[in-house]
Formats: sequence, structure tokens, C-alpha cells
Amino acid sequence: MDVWETFSPIAQAQRDALPGWAASGNASVAESADGRREVVVDLDDDAGSAGLREVWLLTADATGLVSVGLLDGSSGRFSIPAGIDLAEYPVVDVPAEPADGNPAHSGDSIVRGTLSGL
Repeated sequence: MDVWETFSPIAQAQRDALPGWAASGNASVAESADGRREVVVDLDDDAGSAGLREVWLLTADATGLVSVGLLDGSSGRFSIPAGIDLAEYPVVDVPAEPADGNPAHSGDSIVRGTLSGL
């Protein structure tokens, strides 16, 4: 049995391109019976070729940010850290990140969407 079959969907977001990008995609959150949560990101091919990309959870006003990992290709699954309240961090954001060693958000978001169904 695939490990992802043990997770049930709890929220989803259509992800729209930000200025300067012509990409789209979607994100969903699934939860296992033991409470582990994952965010699943699927982007179209345009966003998949953007180089280094990082997946972030943001507060609605984008003043709080939590990185959940680097996206390799056009789709990926990422563990949501324990203690993160998705009602407080409902936005899934994928920016292009320069390979400069700086762990901060680049500010160059490719796609962003707000989770619904929380």
C-alpha cells in the first residue's frame, strides 16, 4: 500500500501566477489518522522549469512565513511542522529562490493560493 493512501484530504487551493510569471497549479493538505499533515504541491510545466523553488506557508497578510522544503520538479509532498495552525498559515506560496545561501524568502513568488476547507 502506498504511504499516501493513509492520508485524507482536508484542504485545497488553486494557485495563481503572480506578476511576471505565467504559471499555475494547485495545493492540497492531507492528514493521516495519527495527525501528521502534508502539503501536496502540483505546478504546471512553466513553473516546474523555474530553477530553485521553495514551498512556504504564509499568514494571510504574509508577515509570518514557514518554509516546508524545496520543490524538485513540478510536484512534491512536504511535511507540515507540528504546531503549525493552518488557520493562521493558510497561504501556500512557491517563489523562485536564488542559489545564494540565503534562507529567507526571495520575494519573487511564482504562484500563491489560499487553502479552503480548513
